[in-house]
Amino acid sequence: MTDSPAEKVVCLEVLAAVANLGGDPTPLEFEAFLAAINTFQPLPSETTPERLLATAPAEIATHLGQIQTAELQQQVYRGAFAIARSKGINPQEAQMLGEIKTAFGLSPEVTQALEKQPLLFDSAGGVLNSALAGMASLIGREGDVRRLIFDYSMGAAIVGLVPLTGGGTLEIKLLIVLGLMLKMIWDIRKLWGRPQGQDILAIIGQVFGVMGAAIGGLLAWGTLIGVSAIVPYAGAFAKAAGFATATWIAGQATNQFYTSQKRPDLAALKRAFPNLLSSDKS
Repeated sequence: MTDSPAEKVVCLEVLAAVANLGGDPTPLEFEAFLAAINTFQPLPSETTPERLLATAPAEIATHLGQIQTAELQQQVYRGAFAIARSKGINPQEAQMLGEIKTAFGLSPEVTQALEKQPLLFDSAGGVLNSALAGMASLIGREGDVRRLIFDYSMGAAIVGLVPLTGGGTLEIKLLIVLGLMLKMIWDIRKLWGRPQGQDILAIIGQVFGVMGAAIGGLLAWGTLIGVSAIVPYAGAFAKAAGFATATWIAGQATNQFYTSQKRPDLAALKRAFPNLLSSDKS
């Protein structure tokens, strides 16, 4: 199939309009947009995600009529569906998907098959090496780390809620929470590509962060013990609050530590963002 450059540009503009629907795209929508336009490689010259989003049409009806190649029509629908699905399809997006299906005359069987095909990043695709793509990936990674810290904090809280007392159970719980913290620190380090090069200020900050986690956990623990004098059974959640608070603070301090190098660690960035920095690039 020989693609017309003009027809391909129209396809990309339609996908940009879908990504812009309802306002600027979220990080999830932007990642899906990158994957969608990456299926149209090689892209027309001087075509970038930033330019496409900045010039996306407000209405796509006339653009849809300019796409006559069946393969391109299916690519457009597949990409539009992936963008809309990335954060949940709302009524406005459902209407636009319906317009695309009608304009292209896609049967229910074809659309269902296209919707089941996942869009994946191609690490060799030059479209991924844009500044906006890097920023979106960075924001998405920050979100991944935040959710990771939250999950470990909830795990520590569950340990605190286990109804066991006496016989050294407190010490056992503390050891379990310490193990969770160490695993969390390891996972955060891995998410950022195991970076190196932190200076003395970052190290000191991490030490104070760990101390702050311990103090914060004790304060949360003591606060609920005090509140239990007024609110019945509040003290039952004291250990859970203390463990969760300490884990959260330790996680945030660790995240800051691994993003505070004096200069970028290229090897770590390649490990953390292989789709943006393939191994054959310097």
